[in-house]
Amino acid sequence: MNQYESQLMREDFVRSGFEECGAGDAPDLFIINSCTVTDNADKDVRYSIRRARRMIPGVRIVVTGCYAENDEAEIAALPGVTKIVKNADKSRIASILNDTRSTINDTRIISDFKNHTKAFVKIQGGCENFCSYCKVPYVRGPFRSRPLREIVEETGLLVSKGFKEIILTGICLGAWGIEKKKNVCEVVTALQAVNGDFRIRLSSIEPKYVTDELIGLMASDENICRHLHIPLQSGDDRILARMNRPYGRDDFRTLVEKIRSDVEGAAITTDVIIGFPGEEEENFRNTFDLIGKIMPARTHIFTYSRRKGTAAFDMNGTCSKEVLKKRFLELEGAASSASFLFRRQFLGKALNILVETRRDRASGLLTGYSDNYIKVIFRGPDSLMNTIASVNIEDVALNTTTGRYDGN
Repeated sequence: MNQYESQLMREDFVRSGFEECGAGDAPDLFIINSCTVTDNADKDVRYSIRRARRMIPGVRIVVTGCYAENDEAEIAALPGVTKIVKNADKSRIASILNDTRSTINDTRIISDFKNHTKAFVKIQGGCENFCSYCKVPYVRGPFRSRPLREIVEETGLLVSKGFKEIILTGICLGAWGIEKKKNVCEVVTALQAVNGDFRIRLSSIEPKYVTDELIGLMASDENICRHLHIPLQSGDDRILARMNRPYGRDDFRTLVEKIRSDVEGAAITTDVIIGFPGEEEENFRNTFDLIGKIMPARTHIFTYSRRKGTAAFDMNGTCSKEVLKKRFLELEGAASSASFLFRRQFLGKALNILVETRRDRASGLLTGYSDNYIKVIFRGPDSLMNTIASVNIEDVALNTTTGRYDGN
């Protein structure tokens, strides 16, 4: 979401007569688009402010984004910060900062996605789920669905610029249309009519929004990526209840099995939080066990971060650093094994890879992702960059997948 909104701000500045600085240039303005999902995210923002002030003495530092939403006083007190812009004003940030112009540009559509092979399209904002650990509903507000007309228009523009993959994103993606009793399937269906050679991927989506209709769309149209990122957070029913997550471990496993049954080769990626208040060894073991059963293609593991203002902030029963480190390493091993087992299914098979515009740093080979979110490295010419190439999977290791391009 922040990548999308950063691009929206970038284009707003350029339309207003500003010039984006390149490497080695000394800017007049330094814009930090902040996140606040974890304590580490807040620390990163403070580090960026200090670094900008040290590297570019006298630069005007402007902070926007989620950290700036509820912690304005804390940020304003940091040396070098000259302006704070709230989330609601991001799309007209240039007009707010430009003292010599009064023009307000209300354009809400991006026309490019700088330095990316894939383009994000925001379809929705806000969240009303109020998971007990999460600060996002407090800084992003209630559900707000973007007009379908805008989504279609923006997608068409990005596809005309040569983007081969459009990733639909939102603060709570699956809640699009909920205000008018519609659902995200309407967006996916509308985008199928956009002219051009491209595929559609959904970003993170909560389990309750993965409906039979959505699974059916994935199964019936090869241009919809066979991949869903569905946050698990815990594989233990007691911890899920404390997190205010509206499902149990068996519900989640049944959903994954349904997707894989209906959509051949579908990838599930997920998020897991370890060390949530009250998590005992038995609760962690249930999470460890479930990861082995659902076999995610990738698992993002987070250690619990206390966020002031959330329901979990005052909960007792946090883990020691030693226990957290042990559990992290154990779960990381289980996640790597699950990823390996998932990817191994595709040995000897051809996958359609969207080739990145930069080669893999370690190997120097071409690299890209399949529609079911397998990262593949393979030999080939630069002319394949930013195209979708058919690649045969030749080798699957614990951390890498290698393919062969035959020129088809």
